[in-house]
Parts: sequence; C-alpha cells; structure tokens
Amino acid sequence: MHRVQDLGARTRGVWTRAAALRVASPAVVRARVASGTWQRPWPGVYADGGLVLDAEQRAFAAVLASGGEDQPRRDAQGRVRLRALACGRTAARVHGFVLIDDDDPVTGAREHLQDEVAGWEHGRHLGQLPGPVLRRRQPVLEDGDLALAPSGLWLTSRARTVADCAGLLSSEALVCLVDDALHRGLVPLAELERRAEGARSPVLGQALLLADARAESPGETLARLLLRRVLPGLVPQVRVRDRAGRIVARVDLGDEVLRLAVEMDGRRGHAGWARVADDHRRDAGTTALGWRTERGTWWDVRRGQAAFVRRVLTRAGHAAA
Repeated sequence: MHRVQDLGARTRGVWTRAAALRVASPAVVRARVASGTWQRPWPGVYADGGLVLDAEQRAFAAVLASGGEDQPRRDAQGRVRLRALACGRTAARVHGFVLIDDDDPVTGAREHLQDEVAGWEHGRHLGQLPGPVLRRRQPVLEDGDLALAPSGLWLTSRARTVADCAGLLSSEALVCLVDDALHRGLVPLAELERRAEGARSPVLGQALLLADARAESPGETLARLLLRRVLPGLVPQVRVRDRAGRIVARVDLGDEVLRLAVEMDGRRGHAGWARVADDHRRDAGTTALGWRTERGTWWDVRRGQAAFVRRVLTRAGHAAA
C-alpha cells in the first residue's frame, strides 16, 4: 500500500494512524481529520468523513483500535495468536443477531454505543457512557470459538457470541436474541445447551428454557415472556382453521383452548394502511370462528406492560365466556 486512496483496502475502509503515516505526513493526517475529510471512530483509527460505519466496519475499527492490525501475530513465546478480535455485542451485530436495546425508540436504550473486543492481554477501556465505549476483555477462548469473516475480520463464533452476550444483555434481550437465532437457524440449540452446561452459565441456561424457535419477531417474544405466567397456553405462530380444516389465519400468539390471539405490531409502528386493512379482514375471519384478538405494540411490551396484561386478560375472559 503506497497511496492515501488505498488506505483501508483490506479492512473495509477503516485504517490505523500507523498506516496513514506510511503514506502521509503527520500534518496531512491532522489536516484531514480537522477538515472532516477523515473521521476518527476511536483514537488512532480513521475512516472517510461522512461515512456511516456499518456493523462490520465498526467492528474493524474496534479491533484496529485494540492492536488488531496485520493478524495473526506471534507473541513473545513464538505462538501464533490474534491480538484482538470482535466479541460480545460487536460480534453479535456482525453476525446479524437481534439486539433490542441497541436503539429502542420507546425506552431510549442506546447500547449501539457499546463495543467489546477480546485480546490476548487486558487493555484500557476507551470512552465513557453515555457516549461511545470500547471495552477490552481477555477471555479464555477454546476450539470453535473463533470465526473469520470473508472481509478478513476476526470475531467470536456465533455460538460463543451468544454465550458471551448472556453476561452482557438483560434477560429479556437475551431471550429475544436466542429466539431469533434459533428461528433463523443461525445457531444449533444443542450447541447452545452444551455451552450453557459447560460454562455453568445459569443465565444462558434460563434463556434457553424460555426460548422458542417459532417466534418470528422480538415483539412477539417480549409479549410471550410478559404473558406466560398468566396465560401459559399462548404459544407462537398458531394456525387458525375453519370448520373444514382450512387455514384462515396464522397469529403471533394463540391459545387454541381459549380461542385467544395476541398480535404484535412492529416496533416502529404499523406497515401502512394496506396492512391495517389486511389485519381487519383477518380479525373478522377469526372472530367468525369464535376467536378474540388483542393487539399490542412495542410500547405495550416495553413501557405499558401492566395495562397490556390487563387488556389481554380481559380479552381472554371474553374468549372463555
């Protein structure tokens, strides 16, 4: 690499100060940062100004800020090792896992500002909440814990990332992550069970007991967790059939004994008037078969839980009558 325009060519458009100084003077580097031509995600790491870094680019920035350039390397004992790799929430974003507290319009949660990197030695954490924070950890990694993305980014494997998130996320956020990962087939349940038992992780073990691979959205998972103690018969993705056995609807949560359905809207509102009309038509069809439907929103399961439970229980009473 001998030109400024080649910086970041092997690291998704993110590069270190050391790499920049190989092709430009300190004065040029300072001028580009001062003018906004370059941005500085972390000390000693740059990217083009105005670029909104995606999950993988942010992971590269965190790894490079932790000494993870030109990996693998040899340590003092001559062993070939990785100096830094993405883990925790940072790896979860690259793997595409659901993180409900990364950016929640209802609760105001902003965990997208938090990143984690694993390395062969402890490092000083960067930043401070409520701003961006980069935590550097020194975990014990085993066979099967590492993954290499096509871009060249080193990160923890999917299963190890889920296990690590058990120590970082709230219990409901962890179940949402596990539900989604199982539903999309990103991680085998048996592998997560093995890790929960091997690591003696009661948090992950409890999340696996509550998880359900049939769940199709975080809102559906949160509603199920909220209602499970008062209406244990509600299960995900129930098919409602007419008297001839034909499927007339598939509901987010349903209790076939009570003929009760709970439907959840998306976390940022409903998908337009056409979707609302479809919902009304479907509700009319299930009502004709003796079902009652209560609809919930992201607000209901994040802030208005008590009122939502009361509404569903009232609807359940109507259904049972």
